[in-house]
Amino acid sequence: MVLSSPTLVYSAEIKRLTSNRLNLLVKGDTIGGGAIAGAIREHLKKGLKVVMTEKASLTIRNNLEQVRSMGIEIVKNESQLPRFGGALINLEEINLSKILEFLDGMGVKTDDADVVAVGVQDHGVSPAGESNRAFRIKKMEELLRPNPTLEALAFKEDEVPQFFLRMRSAVEACKRQMPNSKIIVMDTSPCAVLGCLEDPEVGKKSRVLVVNAGNGHTIAAIVHGGNVAGLMEHHTDMLRDNPNKLKHLLIAFANGRIKGEDIFEDGGHGAFYLKNNEKNRNLSLEDIEIIAVTGPNRSIANSVNLPIHYASPAGDVMMTGTMGLVRAVLRKLG
Repeated sequence: MVLSSPTLVYSAEIKRLTSNRLNLLVKGDTIGGGAIAGAIREHLKKGLKVVMTEKASLTIRNNLEQVRSMGIEIVKNESQLPRFGGALINLEEINLSKILEFLDGMGVKTDDADVVAVGVQDHGVSPAGESNRAFRIKKMEELLRPNPTLEALAFKEDEVPQFFLRMRSAVEACKRQMPNSKIIVMDTSPCAVLGCLEDPEVGKKSRVLVVNAGNGHTIAAIVHGGNVAGLMEHHTDMLRDNPNKLKHLLIAFANGRIKGEDIFEDGGHGAFYLKNNEKNRNLSLEDIEIIAVTGPNRSIANSVNLPIHYASPAGDVMMTGTMGLVRAVLRKLG
């Protein structure tokens, strides 16, 4: 099923409450907050009040002081929410009961599901004074350097690092609803890259350049024989209207010439290589056998004038993230 993101559903509800001049009381999980944060900002501009529990407020920003600076009042837990005076919103990114009810109606029994696998984007909580853009790419490199497979970026329920708040919240939500199932969680960007490797044409190749043009991030990975040789991440809105820039970045990246600090200074996250050659002379665009592209903004690759292949694992371009999760589960749990 391809459904609307919960952040879009909740932002639409907040806009409706704003038009009705109702204050907001917000509780629930830490979820993806792009559209929600924007709707709450507009709500506050109208002179309306917003009270959030601490956990729910981390949806807006990982830093509680930054959330308070927006004019949002934060309480420790639900018991401290005002009893009256506002419309209540319960943030819930993962509602398995709705999905299970649908599947049950279609004759698919899920009572004995061994695993629940979830993909969420998580920048992580960076230390004070460190950019969350730099922190995110640094943590990917730290995880991949000892184990250069994309599955190294997937976590079992007891492996999720403390600084990945949204991933930990997703695990808690799944465990709360399906306590007998094992949980696997992975960031959506590398998850989609991993899913591209399940495409039949991509699977035949040994040297692959995979590009996932997501709503917020565009990530590219060089994969040689199943191992990550390099990874680069930028922001999609900085590439969408400049195909020449994207083309230049992909060619330089594939040739081993990208520097992480250059991507960061351009407003992206960064880049790194995992080859034991400081000049990466063993990387070359000519050696790339296929350029696989996926993501909701995959059309930005149409103008780069490079031979691209739209990945369609399981026969569907919308299933790269889903199939990435399946592959991560099989690798992590055998």
